Amino acid sequence: MTLEVDNLECGYDRAPILHRVSLRFDPGELVAVVGSNGAGKTTLVRTIAGLLTVRSGDLRVDGESFAKTSPAKRARQGIVMVPEGRKLFPQLSVGENIEIGRRAARGRTGGEDPVTALLDAFPVVTDRWNQQASLLSGGEQQMVALTRAVAARPRYLLLDEPSLGLSPLKTLEVFRLIEMIRESTGAGILLVEQMADQALKAADRAYVLEHGRVSMEGPAAQVRASDEVRRAYLGVAG
Repeated sequence: MTLEVDNLECGYDRAPILHRVSLRFDPGELVAVVGSNGAGKTTLVRTIAGLLTVRSGDLRVDGESFAKTSPAKRARQGIVMVPEGRKLFPQLSVGENIEIGRRAARGRTGGEDPVTALLDAFPVVTDRWNQQASLLSGGEQQMVALTRAVAARPRYLLLDEPSLGLSPLKTLEVFRLIEMIRESTGAGILLVEQMADQALKAADRAYVLEHGRVSMEGPAAQVRASDEVRRAYLGVAG
């Protein structure tokens, strides 16, 4: 059981962004993708989610291609994305936003509600349950967005810059929530993140994207320890 990106090429209009990118991640695995702004990280997750068209290459789950599958069908198959900027429905309440996630889980029910453990660990979401989502802080909105994604019972979870715009303290809370999501759902998580040090500490494996190409891959600790990554992304001399 693996989600595979195989020699993927895609972009916007006529502008190519990703060039023969290949990667994989398995259920229960947290894989980080790091790189500078414009490296193609968001393009990668948007393409896996079905928001951009594959120009060449393939996307596969468990060996079966989903490169031409609609975004809605991908979500029903358990490929769930939390986009950059969270994208909650601002006029709906916290509870209503999370219920939308549950509806996306059609057919993948049974067992304990995966949201329950998160609400117990992060009661701020329960405390804001009937509050309009637009009134929440950025950190609270990110927690709701992650909880909504968990309500969809993901098999593969795509996280695009979950720490964007958050304070250091809220960033730590979000990363703690991500780790809890992995433990409670068993989902494979692809984490695209500007906070390279935090992402590489949390991940099992990692890929570095540069100018739309994979320049490095391997165990996250090994990638984090490389002189190239330390200089370019961690602000540490080699």
